[in-house]
Amino acid sequence: MVNPRRGYILAALNMLVSGVAVYVNSLGVRMFSDSTVYTAGKNLVVGIAFLVPLVFSAEKRAAFRDRSGREWIFLVLVAVIGGCVSYALYFRGLELSTPVTASLIDHTQFLFVALFAAAFLRERWRPSLWAALVVLLAGLSVGIAASTVRLDAGVPFIIGATLLFAADFILMKVLLRTVSPLTVMTAKMGLGSLLLLLLVAASGHVGTALRLSALQAGFLLVTGLILLAFTVTSVLGLRLASATAVTAIPAGSPIITTALVALSRKVAIPPSQWLGYSLALLAVLAIFILGSRHEAQVSAREEIV
Repeated sequence: MVNPRRGYILAALNMLVSGVAVYVNSLGVRMFSDSTVYTAGKNLVVGIAFLVPLVFSAEKRAAFRDRSGREWIFLVLVAVIGGCVSYALYFRGLELSTPVTASLIDHTQFLFVALFAAAFLRERWRPSLWAALVVLLAGLSVGIAASTVRLDAGVPFIIGATLLFAADFILMKVLLRTVSPLTVMTAKMGLGSLLLLLLVAASGHVGTALRLSALQAGFLLVTGLILLAFTVTSVLGLRLASATAVTAIPAGSPIITTALVALSRKVAIPPSQWLGYSLALLAVLAIFILGSRHEAQVSAREEIV
């Protein structure tokens, strides 16, 4: 029996990982002259981690190889959309835009997932949970200070990445009905990182990738491991719980990022930001408690039927 509550716990862990990732990536991406090189490097760390089981396990290779034509199409789409293009767009946008602008746009992703999931996956949530999603967006908008958002050159890249990430979650949710999480993660990050490397080669920045300093290489390793944790908690959570919940709960990650910034830079957090993030945290708790209870009840009824 699938236990949705485990999916919700994984989503909460994903929120913590995501909050740390945003903070570390904001430092890492500025160490590279080309954001695609940075993205390809850290994604390659994850891709290698998932490809290792295929090298040493005939069983894993068979599970990856023996897929239907439809499943292969979806796996390739997940790799192209979620493992390559969306990352390239997001980090290019982060390079051109302000952290506040990138953060707010990126954290509307859960609303797009909720709409896509309702339309294509037939996910049905109670009005109280939809209200919690609205409160979450409102809290994030106040906490991130939406008034300081800038319509700069990076905005189209970040919007495009946000929509593609949302679509990728829907594709993965469909795949996870018949395909193992390891196969999905391997396709997304293994093939995705290969495509990013091809993109680096096509842009003529192979030399930059080969001339990394020790500090740059260290950042790629650290951010790659963080991305590995993010990918595992995200996909495993998606296997067990609804796409809406698994993206809405991690949307609270700016709370973690802001706390890290405040602690590391010894800066005071404005009262308005505290208010916004308090609302966001209450919304996340409501989604966690009410959503997990609702999905557990639905799952129990389906088991009986």
